[in-house]
Amino acid sequence: MLRYQLPFALSLAFVCAQAGAQVYRCGNSYSQEPCKGGRTVETSPILSDPRGPATKEIFLCSAPQGKQYWVAEHCAQRGWSIERIQRVPTNVPWADQVAAAREQVQAAQARTAPPAVQYSPQTTQPSPQQQCSLLDERVKQLDSMGRAGSLHYDLNWVRRERKEARDQQFRLRC
Repeated sequence: MLRYQLPFALSLAFVCAQAGAQVYRCGNSYSQEPCKGGRTVETSPILSDPRGPATKEIFLCSAPQGKQYWVAEHCAQRGWSIERIQRVPTNVPWADQVAAAREQVQAAQARTAPPAVQYSPQTTQPSPQQQCSLLDERVKQLDSMGRAGSLHYDLNWVRRERKEARDQQFRLRC
């Protein structure tokens, strides 16, 4: 039944959009008249930007010699392996696109980098209870980073760091 309603609903939305009428969704059907619990349906046509897309993808590739290059086409076309894909503005020169991609990479690395902890030589080892508390805070921070989402390899790093913190907690019997 739903299979036949969908084409009808689409044609109804198209006809109503041309006529400027309001369309309502009432359960699994559509109507031009309001119904109890019905929702209005947007029927205006989707317009694209006549200037084209505002962003495009550029690729960070690893060449066989171990060097990395930013290129506009997919790395596989050159026989290289892909390291990263970044979205950059379309309407700027290539050097500015690469600079924008590098900034995005640095920002992502800064978000996932562990906080720097500096101990002076005079600093004594924290008590096991303090270590447990610090490790618990570290796990909470890593959980937050994992929920925020990121690229696949960033999440692998979060997973490894979290496992290491939990292993230390186990060894300390927290």
